[in-house]
Amino acid sequence: MMSKSFLLLILMIPQLAMISAAKGDLEFAVDGSESGYRKLQIEIYLEVVNEERDLEIWIGMPNANNTTTWELHSIIFARIANTTASTQPDPGTWYDDGWISVEGGIWEPIRRNQNGSALAEIVGAQSAAIRMELTGMPSGKEVRVGVLDHGANASRTFTDKIAELELNSINAISSAVDDAPPPPNTSPVLFAIGSIGLSLIALLATFRWLDAKDGRTSSRSAHLYIAPALLALTILTFYPVIYGMWLGFTDADRTHLGDESFVGLANYIEVFTASGFLRVTTFTLIWTVVNVAFHVGLGLVLALILNQPNIRGRVAYRTALLLPWAVPSYISVLIWKGMLQPDGILNDILGTNIDFLSNPSGARTVVIMVNIWLGVPFMMMSLSGALQSIPTDMHEAARVDGIGSWSRFRHLTLPHLKSAIVPLSLLGFIWTFNMFNVIYLLTDGGPNLWFGEPGSTDILITYVYDVAFREGAYGIAAAWSVVIFMMLLSFSWIYMRKTSAMEAVS
Repeated sequence: MMSKSFLLLILMIPQLAMISAAKGDLEFAVDGSESGYRKLQIEIYLEVVNEERDLEIWIGMPNANNTTTWELHSIIFARIANTTASTQPDPGTWYDDGWISVEGGIWEPIRRNQNGSALAEIVGAQSAAIRMELTGMPSGKEVRVGVLDHGANASRTFTDKIAELELNSINAISSAVDDAPPPPNTSPVLFAIGSIGLSLIALLATFRWLDAKDGRTSSRSAHLYIAPALLALTILTFYPVIYGMWLGFTDADRTHLGDESFVGLANYIEVFTASGFLRVTTFTLIWTVVNVAFHVGLGLVLALILNQPNIRGRVAYRTALLLPWAVPSYISVLIWKGMLQPDGILNDILGTNIDFLSNPSGARTVVIMVNIWLGVPFMMMSLSGALQSIPTDMHEAARVDGIGSWSRFRHLTLPHLKSAIVPLSLLGFIWTFNMFNVIYLLTDGGPNLWFGEPGSTDILITYVYDVAFREGAYGIAAAWSVVIFMMLLSFSWIYMRKTSAMEAVS
């Protein structure tokens, strides 16, 4: 017989459309009608007699041979001791969210210990109810749910547990349908793309009419030939860029993308006032400058060495040095990541047990070195081609006149390489500034020592990825992207002005 207080507790709890089972002073009920897609809700009612309880929730899946396969889903430690030292997570954090109501009181989230097991505090309580949301259920298929009081007989074998579950379990079905959100309204996008296409067609038709009016009949079909390329470039490149800039002025995020509101410069203010802005920008500049300097410097040295006429096997050396560039970069980076692990080959060779990627300074050094190793071959091959285009008679004449090697390199070779080094350095700066895969695959931006801020090896582009696709803040991520674009645009303009890049190319 259950006590009057326990019966009163059951009456006070809102009853669900569920099936219940009971054994001793433990009763549980399961509902699958409104719990959510692939979820079951179980409520366990305890008549506490001042003792600790270890409750195990088991799920049984029926098999084709009319037997049931049982798996342990959750463990609840009901404790008569105080559990305030443990954590109290927000709903949705765990795969088995839980709440507890003591003696008919309000429902409070269940706390968790270090390994994630649920802790239900029942200090001095005469009765308690525990509610758990069990995820991972097959939708529309019947399963069996059982609860074992492990403390009642801790010496039970697995076979004994299964036998008890077969006798003291109930059937339940997760019948809730997953309500998919309505499809987004694509009319504005289609209208914008259509307007761009029609405007471009009208513009090309106008140019063709002007050419015909001025008597330029030889270019009669030119506009027709370039129209597909211009249309594709406008729709696939210019429109997304402009749309991304527009998102930077809105509050777009994963919850309401498509019906965002204009917020002005709020996102840009948040970007520039972010606590990690200066740190991630500084490391991005260090990462870019160091990499480009070594790419160009080492690439030029290797190109000069391999360009010497007295070196045998130049083709073999060039092929070997080109391998880091030829192998897909993600494979190379993952190999480096494996070698740098505490149990990797590098520690085996050194006889150490160093985690190179756990220390911020070490991780920064490693990602820079790996990217240098990946980028040098491209610069070497590009500069080798530029070296071979320099006339050899100038060097022969200078050698006859007694001019040394360094002077010949400084006054003859280097000026002729300017037309190659200047644009290669600029492109290398832009590529490295936005080099995503090396850091993402090697460290994922870590070590992360600051909550909600960029990691120790994050550069701007990797942090923008986190903001957009992990936090879902599309508007803020778009603002970050515009800031990156303006940084690169400013650098490119200043660089070309200072180096006379356009004159060098011409």
